[in-house]
Amino acid sequence: MTEPDKIAEQVRMCAGCPKMCRHVCPTFFAWRSDAPTPHGRALIMHHETTGTRDIDERGVEVLYQCLECSHCLTWCKPEIDIATLVENKRRELVKTNRQPEGISRLTSIVKETHNPFGEDHSKRNDWMKTGDSKGPKILYFTGCTAAYREKDNAQDTVSLLEQLGYSVEVTPDEWCCGSPLIRTGDLESGLELAAHNVEVLNSIDAEEILVTCPGCYRVLTSDYSENKRKLNKPVRHISEFLGNSLEKLSTCEYDGLITYHDPCHLGRHSGVYDAPRDVIERVSGSPVIEMERNKDNAMCCGNGAGLRTLFPEHAKKIGAERIRHATNVDARYLVTSCPFCKEMLDSQSGETITVLDLPEFVMHGTKGRDVKAD
Repeated sequence: MTEPDKIAEQVRMCAGCPKMCRHVCPTFFAWRSDAPTPHGRALIMHHETTGTRDIDERGVEVLYQCLECSHCLTWCKPEIDIATLVENKRRELVKTNRQPEGISRLTSIVKETHNPFGEDHSKRNDWMKTGDSKGPKILYFTGCTAAYREKDNAQDTVSLLEQLGYSVEVTPDEWCCGSPLIRTGDLESGLELAAHNVEVLNSIDAEEILVTCPGCYRVLTSDYSENKRKLNKPVRHISEFLGNSLEKLSTCEYDGLITYHDPCHLGRHSGVYDAPRDVIERVSGSPVIEMERNKDNAMCCGNGAGLRTLFPEHAKKIGAERIRHATNVDARYLVTSCPFCKEMLDSQSGETITVLDLPEFVMHGTKGRDVKAD
């Protein structure tokens, strides 16, 4: 069977499925419609493949109502990776200039400013304060969300690494990793960013590259190499790094229950589940109180794959539902290991719960002070 035939068969099977995965699909939750479900998206692609119906403007909209969280894959008996099929279809749409206008604007912004927020690139590292640590050098790839929206988190990461005995370098020449463009279908533009970053990162003498953003982690470890953009040093996520340094982490007491949100790119896409939980339990001395949906069954925060760019209110609805999951287990602290997830969840938390990214959580212990919810 040729690759196109194999894809057509997978799409046909998904389109003809009784849709059991929709009960975990976050966009089905947000829209309460059959269209923005794995089945609905597959049906649109199946109609195009069979010549029944071309993908019209509404079909394009549905294909961009996907978070590419791959939650459906965990429930799919034939193991059809509809998220990847959707992403590949988005690439076809971009090549034929049929992507939504909001995605075109996103690409233009990233190309012009090297970040999806349209911020001044010269201010990318204006948050950074470094000490005089002379230990082994770590190259910290900050990521756009930490650099421009979660600056305290970025600084906590640098301070934490220095207190653990490492010398930290953050390059002013870092550009967006390319994830926002790759996930929304503009692979070519994403790889232009990749080529720049590979050249910059490979030129810096360091033992390894550390990232806090799972989107950056997935792109640097998978998309770059799959597209022949090869880094010359290993890449680790902060949760894995800290998970291997548990005995060095300070502890502190928290005045309430702690739960953990699994980021999609770190969990389902990269298989990292235990390390962040080990870190939380080491620092707090308390077990993680699991939400009903956790690990490979965790609900997406709603912030990925262009959804918040195109459909902000629906994305926030998904984030608010994830906050409800945390409050349902009486958690006072919701920890994640992704600045992007943290930004979304924090925006929907109100006064019900304190949301922290992993480096922020650990730094409370390192600073030697107990923590109380605001």
